[in-house]
Amino acid sequence: MKTAKIIYSVLLTTVVLFTSCTDLTENTYSSIPMDQFFQNEKELLMNAGRAYTKLQPYPEEQKLWSLVTVSSDECIIPARDDNEWWDNGRWDEIQQHNIGSANKINRLAWEFVFGGVSACNEVLYETEQSKIEFSGKDKIVAEIKVLRALFYYWALDAWGDVPLTTDFTNKDLPTKETRANVYKFVEDEILENIDKLDAAVTSKNYGRVTKGMAYTLLAKLYMNSEVYVDRARWEDAEAMCDSVIALNQYALEPDYFDNFKIHNEDSKENIFVIVYNSTLTTECFYWYDLTLHARSRETYNINDTPWDGFMTSPEFFQKYSDNDYRKKSWIYGQQYDSSGQKIFDINGTTGDTIWFVYNPIWPESKYKNRDKWDGARCGKYEFQTDGLQYDVVDMENDFALFRYADVVMMKAEALMRQGRTGEAVQMTDFQEIRRRAGMPIYDATLTLDELLDERGREFAWEGHRRQDLIRFGKWDEAWFAKPYTTTQHVFPIPQTAIDTNPNLK
Repeated sequence: MKTAKIIYSVLLTTVVLFTSCTDLTENTYSSIPMDQFFQNEKELLMNAGRAYTKLQPYPEEQKLWSLVTVSSDECIIPARDDNEWWDNGRWDEIQQHNIGSANKINRLAWEFVFGGVSACNEVLYETEQSKIEFSGKDKIVAEIKVLRALFYYWALDAWGDVPLTTDFTNKDLPTKETRANVYKFVEDEILENIDKLDAAVTSKNYGRVTKGMAYTLLAKLYMNSEVYVDRARWEDAEAMCDSVIALNQYALEPDYFDNFKIHNEDSKENIFVIVYNSTLTTECFYWYDLTLHARSRETYNINDTPWDGFMTSPEFFQKYSDNDYRKKSWIYGQQYDSSGQKIFDINGTTGDTIWFVYNPIWPESKYKNRDKWDGARCGKYEFQTDGLQYDVVDMENDFALFRYADVVMMKAEALMRQGRTGEAVQMTDFQEIRRRAGMPIYDATLTLDELLDERGREFAWEGHRRQDLIRFGKWDEAWFAKPYTTTQHVFPIPQTAIDTNPNLK
């Protein structure tokens, strides 16, 4: 499917060019009557691409991914011994589950989600204004509606009661809807549009909403239904997982890390991805800068200086056994330059050699004053070695939002929740997830606590851990640098949103 990324990149480039030419006198697209704007599927898809591009900031430093990931036990951003990364305590607030309404990360995450909602509403409005009918129009409308449902799913998950608006032309300030109402909206939108989506995976729909994506999103919604609306729906979650499986379009990759390679567009396991291009989509996916120490530039031939902030906690790192293949998601131990030589510093006072060793296990007492090489760093997504540089050449890997492995593990959990653990551990793909990790398969003694740990190992830093901890009843527990808490199962609505719209108080 290597042509898929080319098609998607061309689409994004065309959107940029198309929207940047609206002031040219010889071809003023803005003067075309709305009901004549789209003449065919290509033109409509070009416009719909504007909604898809709203996904691209998801894994940035200060967007939704960082909010949900740092608030879980799989990621920490401790202050360094030179006080870098303290950032007025905004990361510590997230780590401690003590987020205020003025927290910058929370605000930018909110703006990311509702910016996506607004873009979907605008595209749908423009599409509905066009009276021209052609093959493929209904499918594209259905895609954008399910994409909007994804943004609202993120909203209800993160903030609970949120504004719900679908009319791009409505200028009235929206009121908050209950979490239950938003949940119902998301469910209905998917169910009403899923039949219009593509079932087969092709190069033309790579990175776009398909039946597989929609069924997976419904499975996610139903898996967390008891949290969202106080109603368990394990059978429905199981049924949605079965619907994905029945499409016969996805399979586990034999090598776990094939899903995260620089060129991972050929993965049979990735159901829905955010598509990136190293030069066309810069300032979005730059985990090399977020996680690596400055000296790691010598390992990966990076052209700028990594920022040395994001890492996993010692407790989370220790969830992996030494023979778990997925432990290679983390960079730790002695580091080497690109020629294979050990990297080191020289102590300016004593002249002693200080070897560059990422130390994955270090004491909680150093959380606000860590040494420069403390913490295992994330290397799950393969780093390029051809001159990564923020805002010039960023990561080419496509970010996997939904993977087939998650469908398999959601089904296993749904079965266990229904008292069918014996059936769950007999699932061939569930066993294969363990085998490819080099781990023994589970038997009928499998517990939910162990399943939670296994989900952590399998989906580290993929944006699901916070949700899992809440669903498994572990969110309040103490972990590294986080005390026992009983609040903030949802995040506060940002103060800037309330100032703009008092209805959100």
